[in-house]
Amino acid sequence: MPKKMEALSGLRAKFGSTVRKRYSRAYRTLKTARECPSCASLKLKRTASGIWTCSVCGYTVAGGAYDIVPAKTA
Repeated sequence: MPKKMEALSGLRAKFGSTVRKRYSRAYRTLKTARECPSCASLKLKRTASGIWTCSVCGYTVAGGAYDIVPAKTA
């Protein structure tokens, strides 16, 4: 299996391409490095749905489920 498909390990052909694309987009958004608003380090990680915590300074902030700033819906 190619390295770029690791996130899709459980989504095979039976789920369809649209579901795989949506899942990979959400997973990529979730796993990107984010800057802490307090100490400016790139160690801001999601601890629960909508809870983001910096592992350097311990700063905790509430945000969106997949991103610290929720996406705007058109």
